[in-house]
Amino acid sequence: MALFTVDTNNILGQAVEEAGTYNVVVAPSSQYTTTQQAGNPMAVFDYEVLDGKYKGGRIRFDNEVWDTSTEEKGSLSIKRFNTIAVALGAANGTSFDSIQQFVSQAVGNKLAVTVDWETGQNGKTYLSVKSHKPFMQDGSKPNGVKRPAGSSNTGNSGFGNRKSTSGGFGTTTNKQQGNGFSAPANSNAGNVQAPGYSNQSANSYHGGGFPPIPDGSPF
Repeated sequence: MALFTVDTNNILGQAVEEAGTYNVVVAPSSQYTTTQQAGNPMAVFDYEVLDGKYKGGRIRFDNEVWDTSTEEKGSLSIKRFNTIAVALGAANGTSFDSIQQFVSQAVGNKLAVTVDWETGQNGKTYLSVKSHKPFMQDGSKPNGVKRPAGSSNTGNSGFGNRKSTSGGFGTTTNKQQGNGFSAPANSNAGNVQAPGYSNQSANSYHGGGFPPIPDGSPF
């Protein structure tokens, strides 16, 4: 007799069923890894929605690759991660020594992400992160666009959506320079389980390295 049967309606964390822009926290299940073919450093960010009708819902597998194989790709990688750092509240002059350190210090911090439906090579449709923005004081904004009719109903929680889980996990250097940073709350972010954010208020989230949202936030 089977131990249990998979049921997409019986899971922890509400599914996010609309595209839009959401206030999120970077979940502890986020991790540092490397791409399978080129071995480039890669941040795999998982998020949990902090407010609104989809509070507690997960947006997973935001894969951000650091590629310096050409000057153009290197410049784009810097701009991409700088955009995420600014969205998380990092101050000008702050520096990071590795993508692993960046992921470790991002965990537990808040920002907003814009997501839209995307169909992968496996034919499954899921929410894909298109941009990163600072935390929104006026709350998350679903746009009413749901998964296209006839698409596979897998959300973005299926195992097959992660591009790569290979790569070494090691000790984060935790070395940092500049203003607005404190010691990371957890330097082994890829090896811990999410603690169930939906049971806490958004104001309780603050990880290492990025400043908290100023007082007066409605969340």
